[in-house]
Amino acid sequence: MSPRRRLYISISVLLLVLMTGTAGYMVLENQPFLDALYMTVITLSTVGYKEAFPLDDSGRILTIAIIIVGYSTVAISIANLVSLIVGGELRSHRERLRMKDTIAKLRGHTIICGYGRMGSNIALDLVRENVDCVVIDRGKGDELDDRGVLHVQGDATDDYDLEEAGIRNASALVSCLTSDADNVYVTLTARGLCPTIKIIARAEQKSTEAKLKRAGADSVISPQTIGANKAVGLLRRPHVVDFADMAARGVDIEIAQYLVDSNSPIAGKALKDSSIRERADVVVVAIKRANGNQVFGPGPQEVIHVDDQLIVIGRGGLSERLERLRL
Repeated sequence: MSPRRRLYISISVLLLVLMTGTAGYMVLENQPFLDALYMTVITLSTVGYKEAFPLDDSGRILTIAIIIVGYSTVAISIANLVSLIVGGELRSHRERLRMKDTIAKLRGHTIICGYGRMGSNIALDLVRENVDCVVIDRGKGDELDDRGVLHVQGDATDDYDLEEAGIRNASALVSCLTSDADNVYVTLTARGLCPTIKIIARAEQKSTEAKLKRAGADSVISPQTIGANKAVGLLRRPHVVDFADMAARGVDIEIAQYLVDSNSPIAGKALKDSSIRERADVVVVAIKRANGNQVFGPGPQEVIHVDDQLIVIGRGGLSERLERLRL
């Protein structure tokens, strides 16, 4: 039984003793309610005051019973309360230490600054895809614990909290705080702490996008611009938007990227000889070369090189099929 439940039970027993003792004095000693309640309380508390009224033998027996049962119940209640407070604090402290140790061991994870509407969606999507991520937020600690999301309860603009989130070992950082000024500051600080990290920042105002770029952001997301573009798309190209939404949600179809490393069986082969379509049931829609050049709609003679990024599209379960290409 949990300490909280034991505390509830002991308090209930204590209230029952209080009511029983009051009723007993009223019946056995023929006393008014207030005098009977007062006698019961001073007996339970063992303060040593003089009896509120003379007691006969039945009253003394009742008083002895109240002292024995009541004092034991009070002692148990205090013990359960201390156990609840101390045990909860110790457990919470252990959980914080365990989470801190887990974060310190992460490599190549994503840091999400802010757990508002945008940050929570990003974090939960990454968790669903089994991608390591750490959230930095001033509050929401209980909610993040319930959802099993690693987090640092602090200020993303503080160097110490970014360090605690493992920024030097992270591969990406998403700054989606509500203030553009804070996002600029986080971007600037993160770039200084880890020059190689990929930074994606949110901008509410159009004028902030250039500032975020200058501060070191690799990509800038403007919810207003995205919303406007989608509205125009729904008006002019609704089927294209529906198709893109399905791909983004991973429903029926997926769009993914595949890094061709030196161990990949398709490295150095022409697209028509790679058999990637037959082996992974995907269509290669673009190739991004290591030098940054991009080939859209590559032809069958296009050669796949090491460190190329293939942009592919296919039915659900695409990521798993692509991983099997590495075997």
